[in-house]
Amino acid sequence: MDTIRAREKTPIWRKYWYLAVGVVLIFSTYFFKSMVGSASFIVVKDELVIATVKQGNFRVNVRASGVLKPENIRWVSSQVSGRVEQAFVKAGAIVSKGQILMQLSNPELHRELEQARWEFKAKKAENHAAFVALESQLLDLKNSVVEADYSYQGSKLKLDAETQLFEQKNGTVSALDYQRSKLEVKQKIQYWQSQKQKVVKMDANLLATKTAQQARLGLVENNYLRIKDQVASLAIKATTDGVVQQVSLVLGEQTQVGGSVALIADQKSLFAELQVQEIKISDIVLGQTVVVDTRTSKITGEVIRIDPAVNAGMVQVDVKLTSALPNEARPDLTVDGLIEISNIDNALYVKRPVFAPKHSKAGLFRLTKDQQFAQKQTVALGQSSVNQIQILSGLSVGDEVIISDTSDWQEHQEIMIN
Repeated sequence: MDTIRAREKTPIWRKYWYLAVGVVLIFSTYFFKSMVGSASFIVVKDELVIATVKQGNFRVNVRASGVLKPENIRWVSSQVSGRVEQAFVKAGAIVSKGQILMQLSNPELHRELEQARWEFKAKKAENHAAFVALESQLLDLKNSVVEADYSYQGSKLKLDAETQLFEQKNGTVSALDYQRSKLEVKQKIQYWQSQKQKVVKMDANLLATKTAQQARLGLVENNYLRIKDQVASLAIKATTDGVVQQVSLVLGEQTQVGGSVALIADQKSLFAELQVQEIKISDIVLGQTVVVDTRTSKITGEVIRIDPAVNAGMVQVDVKLTSALPNEARPDLTVDGLIEISNIDNALYVKRPVFAPKHSKAGLFRLTKDQQFAQKQTVALGQSSVNQIQILSGLSVGDEVIISDTSDWQEHQEIMIN
C-alpha cells in the first residue's frame, strides 16, 4: 500500500527572494547617489592635471625656436684656376684678414708670367730707343734753328751796312749787290722761320709719339701685372677676420675661377633667426624685447625684422642680440627665443588648458573645495602666453581647474573625481 509523504514547507526567503534583491538594489542606488551626487561621469584623479588660478603680473610671451647666424659671413672664392697644393686651415680655425688658406699650383700661369715679363721689358726698351731717336732729331732741328738765326743775323748786318753806303751814293755799293743782299736777308729769315716751325711740329710729333708708345707700353704692362696678380692669387687668402665654417676643397682637387674655397664667419657679431607660428605672428612687432636661451646662458635682444612670407606655417623673425655673447655662442647653434608681447598688471591667469584658444570662451571644470567633484564653468579667456592664459571672467583667485584633455566627458556638467 502507498505511503503518504508529508509535504515540506518552502522557506520564506526562497519564496520572496526577489524582494531582498530589490531592497539591496534600492539601498545600493541610494548609497551610490549619496556618494556621486549629481555627477554623471567618474574620472580617475591620477589621470588629471590640475592648476590653480593666480593673480598678479601677467607677461604675454611668444616662444619660438631657431638658430644663431653670423651678421658678417663671406665665401672666399678662387680668382684663378689651379690644383690644391697645400691646405693650411680646417673648419673651426680662427683666421685673420690676409692669412693664407690654401696654395694652388698652375705651371701654365707661371710660364705666361715669365713671357709677359720679358715682353714688358722689351717694349720698354723699344720705347726708350724710339724716344732717344726722336729727341736726337729734335735736337738737330733746334741746332738748325740756331744756325739759321745766326745766318740771318749775319746777312742782316751786311744789309744794314750796304744800306748806309748805298744811301751815300758814292758808288761803293752797286745797286745790284744791294738788291742781292736784300734778297739774301729775306731768304735767310724765311729759312729761319721754317726751321722754327719744324721744331714746333717735331715737339708735337714727339709728344704724340710718346703718348702712343706709352699707351702701347701700358697695355703690355697691364697684361704683365694682371698675370702677376693671378700668380699671386694662387695663394688664396682670407678676406676678413673670423672663424672658418667650411672648407670646400681638399688636397689635389682642381678648382676653376670663382670656385668656392672656404666660408668664413665673424663669431663676434651674431643674430638669432627664430621661427614663429603664423597664428602668433600678428602679436609681434619691431622693437619687442626677446630673451634668447642657449640652454646654458640667456641673451637679451630685440626684434629687428619680420619676414613678410610664410614658409611651412612658420614666419622668420630676426633678433638683434644686445647683450654680451656667451662662450658657447657660435653660428648655427640651436636656441629658444621668448618674445615679450605685453605686460598686464593685476591680472587673473592660469596654466593654459588643452584646447583653450585666446580671446574665446571655454568650458572648464572647476573643482569643489573637497576636490571630490568638478563642475563645468564657462570661462572668458583673454591674452595667452607660452604656457599661461589670462582669465577675464568665470573664475576667481584660488580656484582649481582641470587643464588636461576633457574632450571625452565635455558634454557632462559635473563629474566625480575618484
